[in-house]
Amino acid sequence: MEFPATIKRLIDGQWLVRSLGTVAGDVTVVGETREQALEKARLEIRYRVEWCPCSAVSGEFVDLVVTDSRDSRWAGSVF
Repeated sequence: MEFPATIKRLIDGQWLVRSLGTVAGDVTVVGETREQALEKARLEIRYRVEWCPCSAVSGEFVDLVVTDSRDSRWAGSVF
């Protein structure tokens, strides 16, 4: 299942991933690296869509369609 996500590097060097308006609800996570932030988003979405945590939904179930946020004058967490 595909989930749109936007990623942005924050002023403090961390990475913010947002996935909004899906069956998983609004997901926002922060990671130390780009890869860590994306993995945290995948895990959070997977957790939210599982009926039961023991249902063994495969890792391939969550496919993030990632868009890099455009650069702006604002260096904070604003997309």
